[in-house]
Amino acid sequence: MTEYAPRCPFCANVLKVQHSFWERIGLRPAKARCPTCQRSCEAVDAETMGSAYGHWADVFRKELMAMLEVLPVLEESAMYRALGNPLRDDTRIISSTEDLIRTCTRQHRAVLVEMARGREATLDVVHMCNSESKPEVVAILGTSSPESGAREQEQLIARTAMHQFVLFNYPASAGAEARVKRAVHTKAPRSLTEAHVVAMRAEPHALHHR
Repeated sequence: MTEYAPRCPFCANVLKVQHSFWERIGLRPAKARCPTCQRSCEAVDAETMGSAYGHWADVFRKELMAMLEVLPVLEESAMYRALGNPLRDDTRIISSTEDLIRTCTRQHRAVLVEMARGREATLDVVHMCNSESKPEVVAILGTSSPESGAREQEQLIARTAMHQFVLFNYPASAGAEARVKRAVHTKAPRSLTEAHVVAMRAEPHALHHR
């Protein structure tokens, strides 16, 4: 079983939890103070948050990695066309799969936090295909929970060399493109979203009502 670092239940930053003698004999629960938001919490809540966040981040990472592996190398003109012809200055070249995954995870951190809390946020990864139904671009669509306004955040990724990618963060104010929404809607299976819903129904998360 994978072990994840404890995280603050309020802001989800990693915490150092000190377990005391008093906790071990059941007299006093271990406490932790977050250096970021300055709130205190019980160690068990930090460990629960850390496990939930780590789980969903791992699921996202694995699905994104699988999608990236089959992306073709595109020439520049085809790459920009597949991305929807964004301005060159609005794109970013990333020369490592690991750096790309870290960048995308940071971008969708708020959605992952909501998923860890058991809220109905979703994070989908899907291929955008050409007229021959061959993958050209990976699209990521993160949607916050209804409590947070169901805001949409879209990212598009194309490959320009074996270990080089171009990342385009679609303007946040525009929501998500209709083509990306259609691709997500017809995707089967929608592993991140469906696994999240199944997990919520099977065993409601301890942080759901926080």
